Amino acid sequence: MKIRYIEEPSLQFGLDQHICPKAGIYEFNPFDITQVRPEKITVGIIGKGESIDKVLEWLESCKSHIDGKTSKTPHHNLFLNFCGFNKEVGFKSEIVYDDSYLRRLNNSEFDDIIKGKHDLEARINDIVKLYISEIKFLTKNKKPDVILCVLSENFITYIQEKDISEDGEDENDDKTGTNNEIEPDSDDEEISEKEQNFRRLLKAKSMQYNVPIQIVRDRIVKPTSEMQDAATIAWNFFTALYYKAAGTPWALVRKDSAETTCYAGISFFKSRDKRTTQTSIAQIFNELGKGVILRGEEITLTKNDRTPHLSDTQAYNLLSLSLKEYYEAVKIYPKRLVLHKTSNFNSEEVYGFTQAAKALYINQIDLISIQQSDIRLYREGGYPPMRGTHFTLSDNHHVLYTRGSVPYYETYPGKYIPIPIDIKLARYDESPNLICEEILALTKMNWNNTQFDRKYPITIECARNVGEILKYIDPDEDEMQLRYSFYM
Repeated sequence: MKIRYIEEPSLQFGLDQHICPKAGIYEFNPFDITQVRPEKITVGIIGKGESIDKVLEWLESCKSHIDGKTSKTPHHNLFLNFCGFNKEVGFKSEIVYDDSYLRRLNNSEFDDIIKGKHDLEARINDIVKLYISEIKFLTKNKKPDVILCVLSENFITYIQEKDISEDGEDENDDKTGTNNEIEPDSDDEEISEKEQNFRRLLKAKSMQYNVPIQIVRDRIVKPTSEMQDAATIAWNFFTALYYKAAGTPWALVRKDSAETTCYAGISFFKSRDKRTTQTSIAQIFNELGKGVILRGEEITLTKNDRTPHLSDTQAYNLLSLSLKEYYEAVKIYPKRLVLHKTSNFNSEEVYGFTQAAKALYINQIDLISIQQSDIRLYREGGYPPMRGTHFTLSDNHHVLYTRGSVPYYETYPGKYIPIPIDIKLARYDESPNLICEEILALTKMNWNNTQFDRKYPITIECARNVGEILKYIDPDEDEMQLRYSFYM
């Protein structure tokens, strides 16, 4: 057994590298600063009149510097000032719109739905239709890059859910709890017999209009104590907006320009009525993090094994189609394929994925299972193990702390005792040390959140997020988008 510490991976920005997304954009501009990029982001805005006015006021205020959170023990790197979203600093981009891009919903339309619809599903469907009607108008008559769907402060009471956040829409990002509590698994979710979720339904139904949407609550104008601070909210919002407008905020540092590595993630999801299990795949384009999404086939669970698995044919077909979409996007097949999965690989999956890669002359393949670990490490003193602590149990079994104490932040920034991830290598051609270093770097590729200590790599987060949206898409009627920006 061996323990080592992996230094915090750097990210590539426009002018240099930095370990922090916020500081990197602040000091060195987005990765694509010298390329074709969104120097102007045209937004459409939909919501109640009062809510739109609040968000417009907030967008105007965000053109200027916003002070970071202050506390008795300042952590300036954790709560970095927001540089302002304007043409002079940071993103070096600006938001543009005119009155014709503002679509105001009548209060009476909401009141009629709330008073007339006591069934939760019908209520959610009708409210979604209000927004979809305006999304259709904007995309047919205007040319927005992103559409902001603004929700009023009391909106949550209409749909009786807690899935809408205000700072990048990350519905799995917990904002409550204390440091003595165990960090929750993001898979744990209490849902009704047939899941009802406004955010996921709106994302799914809006895809047919080919413009990404950003859901935002009007309470971001005056953040309350249980919310993130104003500067952090702005960082998360504008990073996600820039990415959805086809920008590249940051990229992985490319180790070898002659080699192309492709990262993909596979995750299973249940249908809304829980009767079927399907699989989704999130294809991550090399170091830039551009995603292509494919929907897999329905999986049949056996009585002897309730863990979902693909047959060798399903694995072959899923990966073959994904790699072909990759080729269509970048016009070259990768030299190396890294496949992350949320359950253990069985022999059929290993065979199917390997054969699909080799059929396209990809001979370097790493098949990696990533799950929550039952193993804990303890450190002297009051702080948990360092993020980047790598514990080797055997050649193909590793434990990695992707959350923990962060030297750059000078603290542990979490609210729960961190749980490491379990890494099992079903098949690997690269060094296990390099594979773990890549996983740590991929935890920083989430454009919904600029705090870089995410628990799971973007391959897994993306695949899970995609699955949550896909369950609301009717494959016979609804259009499915290939870009990840439509799912985040």
